[in-house]
Amino acid sequence: MKYFLFLISLFITTNVFCQKYQKTIFDYEKMKLDTLSKCDDVMFQKLQSILETIENNNSSIAVKTSKELFSNNTTCPEIYEIHGYALFRSGEWLEGNEIIEKGILKFGKIPGLIKRHSIMSIEMAELGTGVKNIDGNSVYKSKFLEYDEEQFKNENLKSALNDLMYLEQKYQQEEDTYVIGKIHQLLKNYNESNKYFEKLLTHEKIKNNAKFNLADNFIYLNKPKEAETQIQSLLNEFPKEGELYEKLAEINILKGDSIASQKCKKTAIFYKNIPNFLNVDYSDENYDQLVFFGSNKASADTKLKKLEEIYQKKNDKATIELCILILKLHANHGNGVEEKASDVLIKIGKPSLDMIHKLFQADVSTCTITNLGNVMATIKDESSWDYLKTYLSNIVKMPSTLIPPIIPEIIIKFDEERGLKEVLKTIHTMLIEEENNTFCESFGTFVYYAPLKRINNKKMEKIAKNIGYTKQQIKKLKEKIK
Repeated sequence: MKYFLFLISLFITTNVFCQKYQKTIFDYEKMKLDTLSKCDDVMFQKLQSILETIENNNSSIAVKTSKELFSNNTTCPEIYEIHGYALFRSGEWLEGNEIIEKGILKFGKIPGLIKRHSIMSIEMAELGTGVKNIDGNSVYKSKFLEYDEEQFKNENLKSALNDLMYLEQKYQQEEDTYVIGKIHQLLKNYNESNKYFEKLLTHEKIKNNAKFNLADNFIYLNKPKEAETQIQSLLNEFPKEGELYEKLAEINILKGDSIASQKCKKTAIFYKNIPNFLNVDYSDENYDQLVFFGSNKASADTKLKKLEEIYQKKNDKATIELCILILKLHANHGNGVEEKASDVLIKIGKPSLDMIHKLFQADVSTCTITNLGNVMATIKDESSWDYLKTYLSNIVKMPSTLIPPIIPEIIIKFDEERGLKEVLKTIHTMLIEEENNTFCESFGTFVYYAPLKRINNKKMEKIAKNIGYTKQQIKKLKEKIK
């Protein structure tokens, strides 16, 4: 079960020397609604293309393109929404909000503009005055905005609440009901928050999130019995969800049972670190093994010896599970234990691939992706091909804060002919986007070109021509390889 992660934490600090932030609170009941002004199909397609550019973390290009449209045509609300969002995503928060608010003043209570206004307000409340999410990267500065931190966050929360309460009353969307409950929770209006979460208990898709937040509110209200009822209901359905045991630990502290709380904390640590596809239950023995390989209490030599002992017992299932756990934890980087786990998986071969493929698709570190890719490329089973091929295009979209996995090199290692073709296809797409000024080269693009230095030029050029490279693109390719 996954919980909505946004709106969970607001770190509040106060600086009395900062100015107060004023957020527009619209009285939607008294506003008109312009139902006639709509973008034509051509404009809609242009705006959709800009939105895709934003989602591909190229907000600077999106701002430039949307600004040109906005300067020449402000006859439909969607232009205001997309231009405002492009500015916001590029870090121009106040400018982006101003454009959205101008759109609301001009066209009235347009749902799309109001929803975008609320989403932007929520992000501003969540991040505060010193952090911005720009193209998928968290950018820090001591003071992006010279406002009182606590007042800035609360003002944005209240604005978002005003927006969403109108939308919820008018259109009765369960997502809006949920976020209203979260905002009331953050504003410490716990009883009011419960009213909205209770509305969602009959909605199949969102009822579990509502139960979890009801439990949170009851904890804040010092009602452990009511909180435990909600968590136990969730545990009946999700007995291996670590977050639930964390919450149960808090409840047991309220009840004064520190022993039960400690047991819940250990269970939470276990299930939050064990991949769910391993289907391993909590036990003191399994917990101790997790801590042994996941902490620095034991030396690398001791861990390597223990891993070898388990491998020598010839229990492939237990060995594969342990190796998968080691790679997933990524707590032994550089000490030889992860490399040893990879080597063991290679020795076991095809029986390990099912779990390798599952971990490869999970939310793991890029180093883990590289290790798993190397195992697949060495075993060379055809079942691994599509996983590597699919991952190729993901690298260019990764934030610059991540060291990209060397999947292009790995897929060429798997099968040089087919791998080279797939790498060149991905590069071809980037070169076309570059020619059209819709591509923003990221830190990770070097991993596509690095392995090509070892490829025969004639072979590479032949494949490139067959894919559809022009002479100019081949020239550009060779320049980048150098």
